[in-house]
Amino acid sequence: MNTLQRYIFRRTITTMAASFAALVSVVWVTQILSRIDFAAVTGQSLTNFLLAIVLLTPQLMALLLPIAVVIAVVQVFTAMNADSEMAALSASGAPRWMIAKPVLLIGLLAGIFVLFSNHFIEPRASRALRDTLVALRTDLLANFLQEGVFTKLERDLTIYIDQRLPGNALSGIMVSDSRDTKTSAIYYAQSGTVGDIDGNDVLVMSNGQIHNKRLEDGSISVIRFNSYALSLSQFGSADTTQFYYPQERETIDLLHPDPDDRIFKRSPGWIRGEIHRRATDWLYPILYALVGLAIAGQTQSHRQRQASAFALAIGAALLYKGAAYSIDGANRSNGSLWWLYYALPIGAGALSSAMYFRGLKFSMPDRVMHLTDSVAGAIRKFRTRRARARAV
Repeated sequence: MNTLQRYIFRRTITTMAASFAALVSVVWVTQILSRIDFAAVTGQSLTNFLLAIVLLTPQLMALLLPIAVVIAVVQVFTAMNADSEMAALSASGAPRWMIAKPVLLIGLLAGIFVLFSNHFIEPRASRALRDTLVALRTDLLANFLQEGVFTKLERDLTIYIDQRLPGNALSGIMVSDSRDTKTSAIYYAQSGTVGDIDGNDVLVMSNGQIHNKRLEDGSISVIRFNSYALSLSQFGSADTTQFYYPQERETIDLLHPDPDDRIFKRSPGWIRGEIHRRATDWLYPILYALVGLAIAGQTQSHRQRQASAFALAIGAALLYKGAAYSIDGANRSNGSLWWLYYALPIGAGALSSAMYFRGLKFSMPDRVMHLTDSVAGAIRKFRTRRARARAV
């Protein structure tokens, strides 16, 4: 690469790294704030929770890294337009390929990382995440329960205790379990404890009732008990320690699935689709680099740049990623749609390449730009009036 290409490469990759770190930080903060009640747990439980947040990161690589690429490309070329660098390059007759080469190289490097992550890092991290979540659920029942609070372990599972007593003893227990599609159960017990039986963590309840309701006819049966032991493993999905979804399996396992595997029997397209997803996700960083070039990599006026570049680039990136998720969902029920995994990034990449190398500019319609200018002007006037009123 020549001096100009190294300059573009250095600025773009630095901005991409900063954008990626910011996106990951936002995800981490969001996950932590959504579970802020975990701040009162024991040290081991808090460690498991933080580990779960870290293990979640590889799953976000295929989503966050391409978005970081398009943000970096738009940011760098927007700044170069503002500093008249793009105008100078255009006037000097610099070929488009020379400008695009460092950007595409960054997209290729990001794509190689996504490809490696999808086949080696992400499946193992996902398996470890599931195992950690199972441990977290166990710790949740043992340590996280708060007096007088309905603790929702998952969408259809809630537990309530009236009082915590020394030695893991509990008083006034209620458990609502409606995960079964045919019946829902509510457990009531006067007292109980969290303990260990033959190496299995269990919730032992005393002097209580089980109210079972059949959802088909609404009939209710009541079972009274003096002592009832509920395995804590029941508070996860069935077979959580043994069963893994396709995205949590090694690629070799997807290529040679067990014929008796329940997902392979019910939804073979899900497993095949996961193989094709891993084989095509690496194309999206390159696609997003081309999108950034097509929208912001050409000489533009200051007004055009400010009004539309980021909105169009991020909008296109989200549109393509939404289409990819739609293809993934459709392929689960119809495995013959696997070719769409390849058609979307290749077709969109060809379109963006044609726009950039032929000099076709994509910008917002004038009416939209006038509307945004009017809204921005109204906001400035409102803030000015408020500032003057406060000064008086």
